[in-house]
Amino acid sequence: MLISSVCHGYTKNNFYTIDSNGWVVKSTPVGEVFVCSDCSDLVQVQISYGNEAGNNTPFHNDKQFVEAFDTPEKKKQFANMLLEGAMPSENYDLDIIAVGDDHIGGLKAIRYSAIIKMSRDMLTRETTLITMHKNRIVKFSANFYENKLSGKSAILLEKLSNSLKFL
Repeated sequence: MLISSVCHGYTKNNFYTIDSNGWVVKSTPVGEVFVCSDCSDLVQVQISYGNEAGNNTPFHNDKQFVEAFDTPEKKKQFANMLLEGAMPSENYDLDIIAVGDDHIGGLKAIRYSAIIKMSRDMLTRETTLITMHKNRIVKFSANFYENKLSGKSAILLEKLSNSLKFL
C-alpha cells in the first residue's frame, strides 16, 4: 500500500520512505515507478523488490548479499544475468560499463551501469543499485537516454536516491 503525505514523501508500508517531490509515482505488481515531472528529459526510476528469500538462500541481509558477489567478475556476471533477463529476445546490444560496491537507503549495495542500444540507434543508460532488505532483493534502477541527462535532471535523480530510507 502506498501512502502519500503532504510533504511529497512516499512510504511503502513498513518497507521504505522517499522524497518524491518532482516525481510522479505509479505502482506496478513488483514495485513503484517514479517518472520525473520536473525534468526536461525523460528520467525514470523503478524500485522493485522480490519475494522473501527462502531458508536455503545464501544471503538474507545486505552485508551477506554484497559479500556473495565479492569480485568485479561476479558483480558483472550478476548484472548481465539481470539485464539479459529483462531484455527482449533480440535486437539489442548490452554493454556493462561499470560495477562496484555502493550504498542505498543506508544499506550496502551492488551498483552497475550499462548502456543499452535498441533499434534505431537509441542508447539508454541504466544505473542500478541492488541490496537485500527484510530478506528481499531490492533494486533501485535509474533509466535515461545516454548523453541526454541535463544537470537539473541529474540533481533531481541524486536527490531522489539520497532520500530513500529503508524502514
